[in-house]
Amino acid sequence: MDDMAEANGTTNSESPPLGIPPPVIPARWRVILLVILAVLIAGFYLSGLHKQFSWEALKASRDRWHGYVQANLLWSALLFLFVAIALMSLSLPVGSILSMAAGALFDFSLGVGLIIVASAFGSTFAFLASRYLLRDFVRRWFGRWLAVVDRGIEKDGAQYLLMLRLSPVVPFFAVNATMGLTSIRTRTFIWVSQVGMLPSCFLYVLAGTHLAQLEKPSDVLSPELITIFVVLAFTPLVCRWIFRRHAARKLERDQSPNV
Repeated sequence: MDDMAEANGTTNSESPPLGIPPPVIPARWRVILLVILAVLIAGFYLSGLHKQFSWEALKASRDRWHGYVQANLLWSALLFLFVAIALMSLSLPVGSILSMAAGALFDFSLGVGLIIVASAFGSTFAFLASRYLLRDFVRRWFGRWLAVVDRGIEKDGAQYLLMLRLSPVVPFFAVNATMGLTSIRTRTFIWVSQVGMLPSCFLYVLAGTHLAQLEKPSDVLSPELITIFVVLAFTPLVCRWIFRRHAARKLERDQSPNV
């Protein structure tokens, strides 16, 4: 019973729900960490590094880097993993391009493995930073949508997070940030996120392996594919609704007097 309640994100835990202050980080360390984060994010954009994580840059540099990566596979994989975890931890919007880069530079199986590991660590670090370090900033930035997400977690728990992860229109970094301020437990966030991110991970890495045949970013997500993802995203909530209605009707029949 406790595990089932935990998966729905409704049990008491060490993770503070929305509206309850998290464990206090000493003010001096909080300021230091915030300054480091601000410097890293500002440096990413001001240095022009963000331009290297674009569709055009990936297309232009793929052939140049592919040979080097294959000749130095181990070190290239470790470097890619480090960079991917760092960028995802900073909540930078580079998840899809990193997944395609993994497919373009490595083979499909290794690319998928690298992205799964990077997204697991990156999303968890971003989630914890939102919960314990950037709480006030996330509240101001996401505003009303944060309250909607919190109500969804309270009502549907892990199924709501799974829906957000499966949705092609909800950014990776936005889910990490807002989930940090809900009542969901950290370990539940990790495993549900991994399950929910697998389809898009496979898709983008596979697209990266066929990068030469793609003309523009929209070729990756066709309208038909987006529709499939949307249906897939709402499936957990629809199943939960059907189960609740069935359970309610059964309870009503059991409680009604026999004639």
